[in-house]
Amino acid sequence: MEHKHVTEQQLMELFQVDNDGLLFVSPEILDWKPLTERKIKLVIDLEGDIDRDVPTVPDNLIYVYFPFDDAHLPDLIKLHALGKLAAEMIRHQRAVLIHCSMGFNRSPLMAGVTFTHLGMTGAQALEQLRAKRAGALYNTVYADYLAALPAAS
Repeated sequence: MEHKHVTEQQLMELFQVDNDGLLFVSPEILDWKPLTERKIKLVIDLEGDIDRDVPTVPDNLIYVYFPFDDAHLPDLIKLHALGKLAAEMIRHQRAVLIHCSMGFNRSPLMAGVTFTHLGMTGAQALEQLRAKRAGALYNTVYADYLAALPAAS
């Protein structure tokens, strides 16, 4: 997949993709302060390297590392298990950040799966993500997979 060019400031932008301020996607994490400000309690890291300076304050943050390539779908059992985890955190008013290298494909895919576990259809999730994050899910394999998902029961 071709990567879009972004500045360092854009790299740390968190994009709120829900209506309640509890689900965000972003490019790689360069500074943890924006996450602290938004009271993020779960980070799902989908890029190739573990983030620098992951906070180690006890009982504060869950950090999940699940890297996969932007070329094809990951293990769907793992993808949906993490979607369920993120949905459960959101149901309990805990903010979630899902991030990858650029914040356009892998993290919106994971956010979309999360939305299906919160009751949206995949098509509704795809529409919401594209409205909230310009350029999201230009990977047609991810977009088509998400669009076909029913709302999880």
